[in-house]
Amino acid sequence: MHLPKRDIIATSLVAAAGLLYLLWAIGSTLPGMSSTRATGVAVLALGFAASASAVVPTFGQLLHGNKTYLAITSLIGLAAVAAGVQMLLTASGAGLTVVTAAMAALWLIATIHHSLLAKTGLPQQPASHGPRPAGAH
Repeated sequence: MHLPKRDIIATSLVAAAGLLYLLWAIGSTLPGMSSTRATGVAVLALGFAASASAVVPTFGQLLHGNKTYLAITSLIGLAAVAAGVQMLLTASGAGLTVVTAAMAALWLIATIHHSLLAKTGLPQQPASHGPRPAGAH
């Protein structure tokens, strides 16, 4: 399977977040990462970076895409936000676990989605339906 460059970057970032989580879970963290909040902030930062690297469409284009994909990923994203807030406010280990699991699930879903789009030859970014710029033919 050939992954687009953006998915390779996202995969690396999610793998780094997963490694930080696993080190935290077994009590063998990197220096300065022993608290739940410190690990959580690092995991969240890596998750945001992975998301930013893998997302291509504009909000309008996203709304015109696959509705099932949008609904599922939105629900998982909302769960991640709630768990992230809980983790940051209460230093919740369960919140950190949910954030990490949600990030891994979103990465997996997005990577499979991008791979299927590439395999079918469909554009990964819906065409713009707006007016043509002046002078365009």
